[in-house]
Amino acid sequence: MTSPRKRRRQLYKVYIFSVAVDISQSEHWRQLLFSSNYGEKFLINASSEFKFPKHTYPLIAKHQLQFYVSKVKKCPVRYMVKGGFVIFKFQSLEFPEVVQYSGN
Repeated sequence: MTSPRKRRRQLYKVYIFSVAVDISQSEHWRQLLFSSNYGEKFLINASSEFKFPKHTYPLIAKHQLQFYVSKVKKCPVRYMVKGGFVIFKFQSLEFPEVVQYSGN
């Protein structure tokens, strides 16, 4: 039987990709992240002060998920670093090891 903590971690692993895609394609979030300092973290949760793409909010609200998003200079995905992309890092607050990168 799977523990509640493992099920919760699995929710983050399943939804982090959708959140990363939606936030990375949102004009509002892109402007915010591109103009931010490297490493500056923004909270993504149901009560966040920033706008959400319509597909993202229901996932976050229903499961009470929380993520940080930031613009970073380094990531383990080589083509993003070498290709000159601006990289957004998405990270679970509850499970910091659950991470997704987006090259923009």
